[in-house]
Amino acid sequence: MPMNDIRYDVFISFKNTDKDNNPTEDSQIAAILYKELEQRGIKAFFSNVRLFQFGEAAYKDAIEKALDDSKVLVAIATNEEFLNSKWVKYERESFHEDILAGRKENAYIVPYIKNINVNSLPRSLRGYETFQINNNVEEVVMFIIACLKKNNEYKEKKFEKSLTTGKNVSTYDPTKGKELKRLKIQSDYTRPADMPAIEYCLKNLPHKDKIYILDAGCAYGYVTSNRFSKIENAFTLGVDISNKCLEYAREHNHSDNIVYEYLDLENEDFDDNLTSLMEKYSIDKFDIIFSSLVIHHLKNPNRFLRKIRKYLSKDGFIILRGSDDGSMVSCGDDGLINKIIDMHVKTDGISDRFNGRKLYGQLIASGYKNVKMMSYIKDTSSLDIDEKEDVFLERFAYRKNYLQNAFEKDPYNIEKKNALEAMVYALDMLENKFSEESFWYCEIDFVAVAKRV
Repeated sequence: MPMNDIRYDVFISFKNTDKDNNPTEDSQIAAILYKELEQRGIKAFFSNVRLFQFGEAAYKDAIEKALDDSKVLVAIATNEEFLNSKWVKYERESFHEDILAGRKENAYIVPYIKNINVNSLPRSLRGYETFQINNNVEEVVMFIIACLKKNNEYKEKKFEKSLTTGKNVSTYDPTKGKELKRLKIQSDYTRPADMPAIEYCLKNLPHKDKIYILDAGCAYGYVTSNRFSKIENAFTLGVDISNKCLEYAREHNHSDNIVYEYLDLENEDFDDNLTSLMEKYSIDKFDIIFSSLVIHHLKNPNRFLRKIRKYLSKDGFIILRGSDDGSMVSCGDDGLINKIIDMHVKTDGISDRFNGRKLYGQLIASGYKNVKMMSYIKDTSSLDIDEKEDVFLERFAYRKNYLQNAFEKDPYNIEKKNALEAMVYALDMLENKFSEESFWYCEIDFVAVAKRV
């Protein structure tokens, strides 16, 4: 997108690196603020090292454009040295001069500081409401929104719609709640579902000295490591959209034949980004593309399946594991599970809770052949009380996260507050049910295997 086509509401001013060229605390704070603003549909200018690497002239042009656009400048600083560094001072002083000259009506500078005496602030920051940096950025964001509303610049963000649910795209966040623990449990309990499909593909692949595998949506790397690390002649590329998950995967689920990289499966630059990763690791084509419990979060699963197909080798396989709330059967819950599912599917920003049954058709529609369903049935009849608790955590406890997300975005909405409280109460009741001997639960993990040709 050309630079002139981008307009900004807020300019985030901060010192990006210290004298040793390491990222500053200021840059971390700026990143948090940027994310919060973007989630509310506020376009913020957030400079970074990559932009600076294009040269000082290009960097300054981008800054000038963003300074002209913005109605609010946030001056982030954790010490006086950073506050008065070359670019931070230039940005602040330029913005302040435009206000004084009348070129910016109803514009504001927001000092967001730490370890700095308010009385020692530069003159360009005096007289403005100052915020101290702490763990809660909400107060600063709400003040920025109030400033933008005075200029009629703020409009509530409209989220993209999922083609499968008809609601806003999935708000699932693997870094929230107990997801780290839950995904580990899920990895262990779904191994019997995945391994027959993986072994089938390995058996039917033509002999190769090296097998290349893509795990699309690897999260913390639990499944990637568990399923593929011991395949001696395999090299696996795990990709995910969460840098926090990838950092954990590299530290805790690393292996000599596995690498983890960032990739957004629905980004418009997906092809270029995946091709770059393949070139980086000398991968011509993948022999197996594996994706577990991922495509039901996507806005357009069929488009992803069509795009990824061309990266499969001629005789390559794709393996998809999906979930389907319609596959659940229980005895002794007094209808509680159906009530929880009903509350869940009515929540905005959920994933497609009935995607498992669609895998076969999605693969056929996306050009794959020889689709084979190798689904796995699991139930609680042979599990002890601790294992039953794991099943509850894996399949139900996380559902309150979606309602929590909806409530946090609109904390004064009584309906959303009541929905969250009702879900928490229902989940507490169901957790108790899972510990009762008379309660039984069963579900299906849907696993689809297909070939490119």
